[in-house]
Amino acid sequence: MAFTRFYPVSGLIYDPDLAPTKAIQNVHAHDYAQWPQPSKQRFDTTYRSEYINRIRHPDEIARPIRNTKSSLNQYTILPPILSATTTTTNNNSNNAESARSTKTDVQQQQQQQQQTITDQEVPINEIKSKDIQPLNFHNIPQNSYNYQQQSMMNNIDTYLPEEPILLTDYEEQRLSEQIYNQLRSATVVDRLKLFYQELIAYDPNLTSYVHYSVIQSLVHQLGLNLQDDTLRFAMCKFISPDQARGYVQYEDMIRYFSRCLASIYPNQYGRHSTLSRQYQTGMRFGSSVVNDDDDNESFDPDERQVRILLKQNLKYFDINGAIDFDKLYREFKNTDRNQTGILNRQQIEEVIYKVRIPLQRSLIFQILEKHCRAYLRLYRWEAFFQYLKEQLLDIREVQDRSSPIYTQRTPTRSQWLDLIRREYTENGRVRIIERFSTHNEGPRLESNNPSAWFARFLRLANAMYSHRASTNREHDFLLPREEARRLFRAYNQVWDLKIEEDKLQRVLDICGRGGNTAIDDALKLLAK
Repeated sequence: MAFTRFYPVSGLIYDPDLAPTKAIQNVHAHDYAQWPQPSKQRFDTTYRSEYINRIRHPDEIARPIRNTKSSLNQYTILPPILSATTTTTNNNSNNAESARSTKTDVQQQQQQQQQTITDQEVPINEIKSKDIQPLNFHNIPQNSYNYQQQSMMNNIDTYLPEEPILLTDYEEQRLSEQIYNQLRSATVVDRLKLFYQELIAYDPNLTSYVHYSVIQSLVHQLGLNLQDDTLRFAMCKFISPDQARGYVQYEDMIRYFSRCLASIYPNQYGRHSTLSRQYQTGMRFGSSVVNDDDDNESFDPDERQVRILLKQNLKYFDINGAIDFDKLYREFKNTDRNQTGILNRQQIEEVIYKVRIPLQRSLIFQILEKHCRAYLRLYRWEAFFQYLKEQLLDIREVQDRSSPIYTQRTPTRSQWLDLIRREYTENGRVRIIERFSTHNEGPRLESNNPSAWFARFLRLANAMYSHRASTNREHDFLLPREEARRLFRAYNQVWDLKIEEDKLQRVLDICGRGGNTAIDDALKLLAK
């Protein structure tokens, strides 16, 4: 029989257009392993129901499909009814024996037909077949629509993926801008705090995971005004393959919301733009002033001014290689948790101050805006790191070419301490003081010495301040009147100050303060 439009249904493909090669047999064996079907037998029928038209639908698998209904008969094809199964009561034992013989003959005939029809099974690699996706006529994996249909049949929620999604830098920036535009309000901080408290109530075991439906309902209840698509993308970033499908890490998600707001407000988020303007107007070179009306404002600093300021900041700091660039790079990597290479201005400043590099905030902002800007208020920290390293090398080369730095040979700190211990021990200092006082006390107190009288007068002043009545420096130093008179007369006689008694009485009367004497005024009058 030669069939051009039809081909029989069996274990292999017998089609003139598709040559029955070994490769086709392997493909069919692979498909049979993926979708096992019950074995089909060939029955004696009146009409040729086992031959059907070829199906060339693009979404169908390239394998023959048996039509269980005949084109001329609406009922399914059944095996022939065995005549030996019907017996009557009028049959004798001979009829029973003849029925058994006919039954055995029919069974033998069916077995022979099965042996002749059964094709050779091709051995396949079942392990490899599980990894290969089925292909349609366009060689496209059939996994999108069929997967969704199978998930719906298995009652699987496919709203969130099984693993967290990975976004590009541009997609991260767009998502953060959308979250900021949808969340920004005067009460966003309070609402996020309340949002976190409500989520904790749904997590009694403190696993930090809740179902996404809870997050959606709370977002609508608290009026956070996040669109469903934006919230869905944000939740897809904070799922874990170790948790059940549909559960979201809400703590990291709220931190991500705060970072999205902080990328717009580098120093504080959730406040009015006027506060950030007041905070930043005091800066000399005008850092990133938040302007809601003009988000595309550009700041183009002078490159020459940037180099001069950077040179002045680092000229006396990194002469001996004090900047640890390895530590600086590690801190940048640790701060960039998502490994996107993008940080905001506040994060970069915190890393610089953590490594103790003496750069002004205005200078940092100018370098970021000139050489490291990636998006609005977001910068590439690797470009900043490279620029800082190159400029430092340029500063060293310019110093080497222009004039060598002549440094004095200064001892180290330990050498200074040893020197001080050797030269200025306690006993030596005491001996020096005693020797100085011995050689200078006599000449200073002699009458022919020009400074002798004033040195003796200072002894009187020292005694008066030692006996003062109050130690409060905000008020005049006071001394009782009789105590001042006694000290004046005693030091005047012992140290030969030659102060007359009438002058002493006039000073006590003028500097009297209700039974006391003002020491400062009295000494000024006596020293004249």
